[in-house]
Amino acid sequence: MSDNLGGDALQFALAMLDSSRAALIGLNPVPVLVTALFIGMIQSQRGHYLIKALVALVPAVVLGATWPMALGYQPIWPDFSQPETHIQLIFQLLTAWVVIRLLHLIKATMSMVAEPEPKAKPNGH
Repeated sequence: MSDNLGGDALQFALAMLDSSRAALIGLNPVPVLVTALFIGMIQSQRGHYLIKALVALVPAVVLGATWPMALGYQPIWPDFSQPETHIQLIFQLLTAWVVIRLLHLIKATMSMVAEPEPKAKPNGH
């Protein structure tokens, strides 16, 4: 056990802070926003938002990794052994969840708008 436990904890916290900053700098939310919007628009039932967010995250990660191929470069697959990748995936998952949930709330609100009742006919028929 280390005699400098407080210093080790501080170094770990600083390393995680640096990893978080690096993850936010390299974060590209566009693919996950597009796939989450698509899934949010076509969803037919409420609930299971986390599973729908995971479904939106997979094509977003694949699209982000293979996008350089459109410019003639090699695909850049995420390195899952790095903490920055984990932080980016968590942020993208939360983004997808929020977008899908928000679209469901908008659809539910729009469906609650009542249609005007038909007016009574003047002669009572």
